[in-house]
Amino acid sequence: MKKKIVVVGAFVTDLVATMKEFPAAGESIVGETLNTYLGGKGVNQCVSVARLGGDVSMIGMVGDDAYGKKFLSFMDEEGIDHRGVFVHKELPTGLAQVQINASSQNRICVIPGANMGFGFEEEEKVKPILDNADIVMFQFEMRLDVIFDMIRYCHKKGKTVVLNPAPAAPIPDDILAAVDYLTPNETELAKISGISSYDTLEDIEEGCKRLKDKGVKTIVTTLGDRGCYIYNEKGNFYKGFKVKAVDTVAAGDSFNGAFTVKLSEGSSLEEAARYANGMGALTVQTKGAIPSLKNRECLEAFLAENK
Repeated sequence: MKKKIVVVGAFVTDLVATMKEFPAAGESIVGETLNTYLGGKGVNQCVSVARLGGDVSMIGMVGDDAYGKKFLSFMDEEGIDHRGVFVHKELPTGLAQVQINASSQNRICVIPGANMGFGFEEEEKVKPILDNADIVMFQFEMRLDVIFDMIRYCHKKGKTVVLNPAPAAPIPDDILAAVDYLTPNETELAKISGISSYDTLEDIEEGCKRLKDKGVKTIVTTLGDRGCYIYNEKGNFYKGFKVKAVDTVAAGDSFNGAFTVKLSEGSSLEEAARYANGMGALTVQTKGAIPSLKNRECLEAFLAENK
Protein backbone atom coordinates (compact mmCIF):
# COMPACT_ATOMS: atom_id res chain seq x y z
CA MET A 1 0.00 0.00 0.00
CA LYS A 2 1.29 3.44 -0.96
CA LYS A 3 2.33 5.60 2.00
CA LYS A 4 1.10 9.14 2.60
CA ILE A 5 3.71 11.88 2.03
CA VAL A 6 3.49 15.42 3.44
CA VAL A 7 5.86 18.17 2.29
CA VAL A 8 6.48 21.12 4.61
CA GLY A 9 8.17 23.87 2.63
CA ALA A 10 8.41 27.14 0.82
CA PHE A 11 6.58 28.77 -2.05
CA VAL A 12 8.89 30.90 -4.18
CA THR A 13 8.26 32.53 -7.56
CA ASP A 14 11.49 32.36 -9.57
CA LEU A 15 12.44 35.35 -11.70
CA VAL A 16 15.04 33.70 -13.94
CA ALA A 17 17.56 35.71 -15.97
CA THR A 18 19.99 34.05 -18.38
CA MET A 19 23.36 35.52 -19.38
CA LYS A 20 26.66 34.43 -20.89
CA GLU A 21 28.70 35.22 -17.77
CA PHE A 22 27.77 36.28 -14.25
CA PRO A 23 28.49 39.95 -13.51
CA ALA A 24 31.42 40.70 -11.24
CA ALA A 25 30.97 42.85 -8.15
CA GLY A 26 29.89 46.33 -9.23
CA GLU A 27 29.54 45.29 -12.88
CA SER A 28 26.46 45.70 -15.07
CA ILE A 29 25.98 43.35 -18.00
CA VAL A 30 23.41 42.76 -20.74
CA GLY A 31 21.37 39.62 -20.13
CA GLU A 32 19.64 37.39 -22.64
CA THR A 33 16.22 36.28 -21.35
CA LEU A 34 13.91 36.75 -18.36
CA ASN A 35 11.22 34.23 -17.40
CA THR A 36 8.92 33.73 -14.42
CA TYR A 37 8.38 30.27 -12.93
CA LEU A 38 6.60 28.94 -9.87
CA GLY A 39 9.07 27.24 -7.52
CA GLY A 40 10.50 27.00 -4.03
CA LYS A 41 12.10 23.85 -2.65
CA GLY A 42 8.94 22.72 -0.90
CA VAL A 43 6.70 23.17 -3.92
CA ASN A 44 9.25 21.64 -6.28
CA GLN A 45 9.58 18.53 -4.13
CA CYS A 46 5.82 18.27 -3.68
CA VAL A 47 5.16 18.53 -7.42
CA SER A 48 7.90 16.01 -8.12
CA VAL A 49 6.19 13.55 -5.77
CA ALA A 50 2.76 14.22 -7.28
CA ARG A 51 3.87 13.79 -10.90
CA LEU A 52 5.52 10.48 -10.01
CA GLY A 53 2.26 9.20 -8.57
CA GLY A 54 2.87 9.81 -4.88
CA ASP A 55 0.04 10.51 -2.42
CA VAL A 56 1.10 13.98 -1.26
CA SER A 57 -0.10 17.02 0.68
CA MET A 58 1.55 20.44 1.04
CA ILE A 59 2.04 22.57 4.15
CA GLY A 60 3.26 26.18 3.98
CA MET A 61 2.24 29.80 3.45
CA VAL A 62 1.73 32.16 0.50
CA GLY A 63 0.93 35.85 0.34
CA ASP A 64 -2.44 37.41 -0.44
CA ASP A 65 -1.29 38.44 -3.90
CA ALA A 66 -1.32 37.33 -7.52
CA TYR A 67 1.58 34.91 -7.06
CA GLY A 68 -0.10 33.32 -4.04
CA LYS A 69 -3.35 32.84 -5.93
CA LYS A 70 -1.42 31.34 -8.82
CA PHE A 71 0.23 28.80 -6.51
CA LEU A 72 -3.11 27.72 -5.02
CA SER A 73 -4.68 27.37 -8.46
CA PHE A 74 -1.66 25.43 -9.70
CA MET A 75 -1.88 22.94 -6.81
CA ASP A 76 -5.52 22.33 -7.68
CA GLU A 77 -4.46 21.58 -11.25
CA GLU A 78 -1.78 19.14 -10.04
CA GLY A 79 -4.19 17.39 -7.65
CA ILE A 80 -2.20 18.37 -4.56
CA ASP A 81 -4.02 18.63 -1.23
CA HIS A 82 -3.23 22.15 0.08
CA ARG A 83 -5.48 22.38 3.12
CA GLY A 84 -2.29 22.98 5.10
CA VAL A 85 -1.34 26.06 3.08
CA PHE A 86 -2.17 29.39 4.71
CA VAL A 87 -2.50 32.88 3.19
CA HIS A 88 -0.66 35.73 4.93
CA LYS A 89 -2.52 39.03 4.68
CA GLU A 90 0.57 41.27 4.89
CA LEU A 91 3.70 39.45 3.73
CA PRO A 92 4.11 38.81 -0.02
CA THR A 93 4.59 35.41 -1.59
CA GLY A 94 8.26 34.43 -1.63
CA LEU A 95 10.39 35.52 -4.59
CA ALA A 96 13.78 34.43 -5.92
CA GLN A 97 16.15 36.19 -8.28
CA VAL A 98 17.88 33.47 -10.31
CA GLN A 99 20.85 34.01 -12.62
CA ILE A 100 21.94 31.28 -15.03
CA ASN A 101 25.10 31.49 -17.13
CA ALA A 102 26.07 29.81 -20.39
CA SER A 103 27.49 26.83 -18.45
CA SER A 104 24.05 26.26 -16.84
CA GLN A 105 25.38 27.17 -13.40
CA ASN A 106 23.05 29.23 -11.21
CA ARG A 107 23.16 31.91 -8.54
CA ILE A 108 20.03 32.40 -6.48
CA CYS A 109 18.88 35.09 -4.02
CA VAL A 110 15.66 34.22 -2.15
CA ILE A 111 13.35 36.81 -0.56
CA PRO A 112 11.32 34.57 1.81
CA GLY A 113 8.26 36.79 2.34
CA ALA A 114 5.23 34.82 3.56
CA ASN A 115 7.30 31.65 4.00
CA MET A 116 8.65 33.18 7.21
CA GLY A 117 5.12 34.03 8.35
CA PHE A 118 4.40 30.36 9.04
CA GLY A 119 4.74 30.08 12.83
CA PHE A 120 3.82 27.95 15.81
CA GLU A 121 0.14 28.90 15.54
CA GLU A 122 0.01 27.44 12.03
CA GLU A 123 1.99 24.40 13.19
CA GLU A 124 -0.74 23.59 15.74
CA LYS A 125 -3.38 23.82 13.02
CA VAL A 126 -1.61 21.36 10.69
CA LYS A 127 -0.85 18.68 13.29
CA PRO A 128 -3.86 16.59 12.15
CA ILE A 129 -2.28 16.54 8.66
CA LEU A 130 1.07 15.47 10.11
CA ASP A 131 -0.68 12.81 12.21
CA ASN A 132 -2.12 11.32 9.02
CA ALA A 133 1.27 11.20 7.26
CA ASP A 134 3.69 8.30 6.92
CA ILE A 135 6.62 10.34 5.54
CA VAL A 136 7.22 14.05 6.14
CA MET A 137 9.70 16.06 4.07
CA PHE A 138 11.36 19.28 5.27
CA GLN A 139 13.80 21.88 3.96
CA PHE A 140 15.27 25.08 5.46
CA GLU A 141 13.45 27.86 3.56
CA MET A 142 11.05 28.53 6.46
CA ARG A 143 11.59 29.52 10.11
CA LEU A 144 14.10 27.06 11.51
CA ASP A 145 12.67 27.12 15.03
CA VAL A 146 9.28 26.04 13.64
CA ILE A 147 10.83 23.44 11.32
CA PHE A 148 12.85 21.95 14.19
CA ASP A 149 9.74 21.81 16.40
CA MET A 150 7.78 20.04 13.66
CA ILE A 151 10.60 17.53 13.14
CA ARG A 152 10.57 16.75 16.87
CA TYR A 153 6.79 16.30 16.72
CA CYS A 154 6.95 14.00 13.70
CA HIS A 155 9.73 11.93 15.25
CA LYS A 156 7.75 11.56 18.46
CA LYS A 157 4.75 10.39 16.41
CA GLY A 158 6.85 7.75 14.65
CA LYS A 159 6.81 9.37 11.21
CA THR A 160 9.65 8.87 8.72
CA VAL A 161 11.47 12.23 8.56
CA VAL A 162 13.25 13.30 5.37
CA LEU A 163 15.30 16.50 5.78
CA ASN A 164 16.85 18.30 2.81
CA PRO A 165 19.07 20.80 4.70
CA ALA A 166 19.01 23.56 2.11
CA PRO A 167 20.11 26.25 2.44
CA ALA A 168 22.65 24.79 4.89
CA ALA A 169 22.33 25.85 8.53
CA PRO A 170 23.56 24.52 11.89
CA ILE A 171 21.40 21.59 13.03
CA PRO A 172 20.99 20.74 16.74
CA ASP A 173 22.07 17.24 17.70
CA ASP A 174 18.59 16.23 18.83
CA ILE A 175 17.23 17.16 15.39
CA LEU A 176 19.92 15.12 13.63
CA ALA A 177 18.97 12.17 15.83
CA ALA A 178 15.32 12.59 14.78
CA VAL A 179 16.08 12.46 11.04
CA ASP A 180 15.68 9.20 9.12
CA TYR A 181 17.03 10.46 5.78
CA LEU A 182 19.26 13.54 5.53
CA THR A 183 19.72 14.64 1.89
CA PRO A 184 22.40 17.35 1.52
CA ASN A 185 24.45 18.08 -1.56
CA GLU A 186 28.22 17.96 -1.14
CA THR A 187 28.62 21.62 -0.13
CA GLU A 188 25.78 21.37 2.40
CA LEU A 189 27.32 18.17 3.78
CA ALA A 190 30.63 19.98 4.31
CA LYS A 191 28.99 22.90 6.12
CA ILE A 192 26.86 20.70 8.36
CA SER A 193 29.49 18.07 9.19
CA GLY A 194 32.53 20.36 9.34
CA ILE A 195 34.67 18.52 6.78
CA SER A 196 37.19 20.80 5.05
CA SER A 197 37.02 19.17 1.61
CA TYR A 198 34.44 17.28 -0.40
CA ASP A 199 36.51 16.48 -3.49
CA THR A 200 36.67 12.71 -3.04
CA LEU A 201 34.31 9.94 -1.98
CA GLU A 202 36.55 9.47 1.06
CA ASP A 203 35.82 13.08 2.05
CA ILE A 204 32.09 12.53 1.54
CA GLU A 205 32.21 9.34 3.61
CA GLU A 206 33.96 11.16 6.44
CA GLY A 207 31.27 13.85 6.50
CA CYS A 208 28.55 11.22 6.47
CA LYS A 209 30.20 9.28 9.26
CA ARG A 210 30.30 12.39 11.45
CA LEU A 211 26.57 12.90 10.96
CA LYS A 212 25.82 9.21 11.48
CA ASP A 213 27.66 9.42 14.81
CA LYS A 214 25.23 12.18 15.80
CA GLY A 215 22.25 9.91 15.19
CA VAL A 216 21.16 10.42 11.58
CA LYS A 217 19.98 7.03 10.36
CA THR A 218 20.81 7.44 6.64
CA ILE A 219 22.67 10.21 4.79
CA VAL A 220 21.98 10.63 1.07
CA THR A 221 24.51 13.05 -0.45
CA THR A 222 23.72 14.28 -3.95
CA LEU A 223 26.79 14.78 -6.17
CA GLY A 224 25.37 16.38 -9.31
CA ASP A 225 25.99 14.39 -12.48
CA ARG A 226 28.26 12.01 -10.55
CA GLY A 227 25.22 10.52 -8.80
CA CYS A 228 24.77 10.10 -5.05
CA TYR A 229 26.48 8.57 -2.04
CA ILE A 230 24.26 6.81 0.50
CA TYR A 231 25.62 6.10 3.96
CA ASN A 232 23.96 4.20 6.79
CA GLU A 233 26.10 1.44 8.26
CA LYS A 234 28.45 1.66 5.28
CA GLY A 235 28.80 3.84 2.22
CA ASN A 236 27.55 3.05 -1.28
CA PHE A 237 28.11 5.20 -4.37
CA TYR A 238 25.39 5.17 -7.02
CA LYS A 239 26.48 6.51 -10.40
CA GLY A 240 24.45 9.22 -12.12
CA PHE A 241 23.60 9.77 -15.79
CA LYS A 242 25.59 11.88 -18.24
CA VAL A 243 23.27 14.33 -20.03
CA LYS A 244 23.50 17.82 -21.51
CA ALA A 245 22.38 20.24 -18.80
CA VAL A 246 20.61 23.48 -19.70
CA ASP A 247 19.36 24.49 -16.23
CA THR A 248 20.29 22.91 -12.88
CA VAL A 249 17.50 24.64 -10.91
CA ALA A 250 15.31 22.08 -9.08
CA ALA A 251 17.59 19.11 -9.85
CA GLY A 252 18.11 18.46 -6.13
CA ASP A 253 14.41 18.94 -5.44
CA SER A 254 13.38 16.47 -8.12
CA PHE A 255 15.93 13.99 -6.75
CA ASN A 256 14.40 14.32 -3.28
CA GLY A 257 10.88 13.89 -4.61
CA ALA A 258 11.74 10.78 -6.61
CA PHE A 259 13.76 9.26 -3.78
CA THR A 260 10.89 9.78 -1.33
CA VAL A 261 8.33 8.29 -3.73
CA LYS A 262 10.41 5.13 -3.88
CA LEU A 263 10.67 5.08 -0.08
CA SER A 264 6.88 5.33 0.08
CA GLU A 265 6.62 2.29 -2.19
CA GLY A 266 8.97 0.16 -0.10
CA SER A 267 11.79 0.07 -2.67
CA SER A 268 15.42 -0.70 -1.82
CA LEU A 269 17.93 2.13 -1.40
CA GLU A 270 19.63 1.00 -4.62
CA GLU A 271 16.38 1.25 -6.58
CA ALA A 272 15.52 4.59 -4.96
CA ALA A 273 18.96 5.96 -5.81
CA ARG A 274 18.73 4.98 -9.49
CA TYR A 275 15.22 6.39 -9.73
CA ALA A 276 16.25 9.67 -8.09
CA ASN A 277 19.44 10.00 -10.16
CA GLY A 278 17.35 9.51 -13.30
CA MET A 279 14.87 12.18 -12.23
CA GLY A 280 17.69 14.63 -11.56
CA ALA A 281 19.21 13.93 -14.98
CA LEU A 282 15.88 14.57 -16.70
CA THR A 283 15.30 17.78 -14.74
CA VAL A 284 18.50 19.54 -15.85
CA GLN A 285 17.54 19.12 -19.52
CA THR A 286 14.58 21.54 -19.26
CA LYS A 287 14.59 25.22 -18.26
CA GLY A 288 12.66 26.32 -15.18
CA ALA A 289 11.87 24.57 -11.93
CA ILE A 290 8.35 23.15 -12.16
CA PRO A 291 8.36 22.86 -15.98
CA SER A 292 11.37 20.55 -15.65
CA LEU A 293 9.68 18.07 -13.28
CA LYS A 294 8.76 14.98 -15.29
CA ASN A 295 6.03 12.40 -14.78
CA ARG A 296 6.47 8.72 -14.01
CA GLU A 297 6.04 7.55 -17.61
CA CYS A 298 8.76 9.91 -18.82
CA LEU A 299 11.17 8.90 -16.04
CA GLU A 300 10.66 5.19 -16.48
CA ALA A 301 11.18 5.51 -20.24
CA PHE A 302 14.46 7.33 -19.60
CA LEU A 303 15.61 4.64 -17.17
CA ALA A 304 14.69 1.89 -19.62
CA GLU A 305 16.81 3.58 -22.30
CA ASN A 306 19.76 3.99 -19.91
CA LYS A 307 20.13 0.60 -18.24
